[in-house]
Amino acid sequence: MLQTLTPTCNLPIDQAELLQKTIAYEKASLSPNTVRTYTSMCKKFQAWCEINGLSFLPASAETIALYIASLGATVSFSTIGSVIAAIEMAHEKDGKSISGDKELYRRVKKGIRRTHKENQTLKQAPAMTVLDLKGVCCKLGDSLKDCRDKALVTLAFFGAFRRSEVVSLDVEHLEFNGNGVAISLLQSKTSDTKQIIYVATAKDKDICPVKALKGWLAKGKIKAGPIFLSLMKGDKLSGRLSGHSVNAIIKEHFGDEYSGHSARRGLATASAEKGASIHIIKKHTRHKSADMVLRYVDGAKGFEDSAVTVLGV
Repeated sequence: MLQTLTPTCNLPIDQAELLQKTIAYEKASLSPNTVRTYTSMCKKFQAWCEINGLSFLPASAETIALYIASLGATVSFSTIGSVIAAIEMAHEKDGKSISGDKELYRRVKKGIRRTHKENQTLKQAPAMTVLDLKGVCCKLGDSLKDCRDKALVTLAFFGAFRRSEVVSLDVEHLEFNGNGVAISLLQSKTSDTKQIIYVATAKDKDICPVKALKGWLAKGKIKAGPIFLSLMKGDKLSGRLSGHSVNAIIKEHFGDEYSGHSARRGLATASAEKGASIHIIKKHTRHKSADMVLRYVDGAKGFEDSAVTVLGV
């Protein structure tokens, strides 16, 4: 991979600059969260290899098969898939090849899925409700941190933002008007094209995302650049918040069982409970497929739409 190159040779200036730009683009191919997750998974694999006297880099297909077999029923099937992807990427980045038959660990992966079906149920963080949001926002005060957190959680909820999306926003992406705020989302998990998210002013001022956002920008004297910033001692504003920080903030205020996804899932679930169509919910959440939206609808209206209820018996 290009990241393994060190452009220190005597290249012409224009070629050296192009190489640096190419390396930067390659690094941007994965989100920071994915890089962090893959790095953690590789460290665990390396530690396991060292304990068992096996080669980590390069590893053999047999070693990878043994490792995922050791995980077996302890993790979800999707996690095993991510572990394999992380190990394969580590080899690619280091210019190494996995020896042996790669189909071996892929067959083991399939075997784990068939054997431990109970681990395949998607475990989701609870959906944040409007009542949850109201309870938290009413407890938040006027401190710099509280103003930031209130703006963050209300915007994440009513904008159905992913963690990575809400922290990527800059002041330049906002356009306030009499109805609320139009937010330009330049890139998301499912789209590389700009999308406009319209967040209206809420009647309930306690949970109004537009009011909270204006309050935070004024309190923090933020006029350009990243909207959501970390705080140092003495309420000194620092760099852009990470997606991990969003998770921590939501857990702090709503409970450990909640996560960054709870706000986005909560908006979709609450919309379904209010009878919003799949088309409208999909528009709000910006899902490419209706499959995920249907999960929210099924969860919100499961008994209401059951065959017994529909047939009226």
